[in-house]
Amino acid sequence: MVSRIPIWVANTVLTSFLFFCIMFFVVSNENRKLHLAYNRLNDPHYANFATIQEIIRVKNKFPILYQCHYTFFLENGTLVESSESIPYEIYKKLKLGDSIQIASIETSFFGRKLALSKIKNNTETPPLLENLERFFRGGVALFAILSGLSLLFRAWGLKSRTYPSPQK
Repeated sequence: MVSRIPIWVANTVLTSFLFFCIMFFVVSNENRKLHLAYNRLNDPHYANFATIQEIIRVKNKFPILYQCHYTFFLENGTLVESSESIPYEIYKKLKLGDSIQIASIETSFFGRKLALSKIKNNTETPPLLENLERFFRGGVALFAILSGLSLLFRAWGLKSRTYPSPQK
């Protein structure tokens, strides 16, 4: 008795592998674009001012971090609200309703307009798309292994055999 992997299983695994590869490359490309845009914020050309709306302490984080929500205007006059994590050194200088100096830039993200901003002298970096990129990288690795195994069992004819038990 010979058992083989059905062709639909091998095709499904290979299709999933291709899907995860495509999504990984798309997400990593967008993440790279966001990192480049975020690194350009250090240029003094993008300086802007914002008004602090809310400051909240982030629970269960060490070192202690705060979440700062602020609003600012883009070059075309639209009002944008943003939030970012700030360390204690910046938090103790801020009060609700204060104006703060930020750097802001407008970029595209998956074809949509997105406003990136950063408080001046803040060293905290936003996570951007690292978690999504890590998920698709893990999916590519998993389905690469499964695709390799299904190709071994399907294409090269390595079949698992079951032997009948000896008769008494």
